[in-house]
Amino acid sequence: MKSVGKAALEMVFEIRRQLSDNPKIRTGEVNPDYERCVSISTQASLREMVGPGALVIITPLLVGLVFGPRAVAGLLPGALVSGVQMAISSSNTGGA
Repeated sequence: MKSVGKAALEMVFEIRRQLSDNPKIRTGEVNPDYERCVSISTQASLREMVGPGALVIITPLLVGLVFGPRAVAGLLPGALVSGVQMAISSSNTGGA
């Protein structure tokens, strides 16, 4: 949720900047710079996904090196089952 808030705040600042720099956007005479807004959104999403992506890659490797292959054999199905449960809960409660 914090990541979405930060990205939205960046977007608000960019929109305010565009409106203050070019007041003709409000009247529709000039189109806003949509590419900049898309760029902000894309950069924010990529930046915020580095941590979760690294966690997914590093956790099985670390568990395998520390506890062995049997621990990884338990970790992966456990993560899968708990992930499915979270997905079902989120979709039923509107959190997705």
